[in-house]
Amino acid sequence: MDWKCVVNLENLEFETREFNTRETRGLKYEIAPTACAESIGAKKLGFNVGTIKPGEFSCPYHFHYSEEELFIILEGKAMLRMNDNYREVKKGDMVFCSATPEGAHQFYNHTNEVCKYFALSNKNDEFEVAEYPDSKKIMVRKVKKVFETKSEVDYYKGEENLAAFWPKEFLRK
Repeated sequence: MDWKCVVNLENLEFETREFNTRETRGLKYEIAPTACAESIGAKKLGFNVGTIKPGEFSCPYHFHYSEEELFIILEGKAMLRMNDNYREVKKGDMVFCSATPEGAHQFYNHTNEVCKYFALSNKNDEFEVAEYPDSKKIMVRKVKKVFETKSEVDYYKGEENLAAFWPKEFLRK
């Protein structure tokens, strides 16, 4: 047995990935490939361990129509924006995001330390649609396209100024 189904969270190595396939906008995310669902062989669950560097956002503000998500903060702290409300989350906190507009979420690392989290979701590649309220887009996973109204748009369109959607007192100076 190769034991790829067992991963020690203390020994993870992270790599930077760009989820934007058309053009780089400076938004990059760090994940540990050995702790990703695909590398372990999961078919019905999506999961990964990621980090958010100081002064960075986890992803564009979004919610899913068919996938629920669960986040567990493993190290550090971050500000959570959820359904346009804000609160600090810290090591040990678990955050559930429903597959509804009320489950819209985004993390921002307002500290000087890295925030590490575990993300888990049910996987629904066939029917998954995500909506991005700030930039008024939807993403259809099956066709791997992002749309604005009736036109396909870049994934990060309208996400260039993420700080504009956050109260200034939460952002690092």
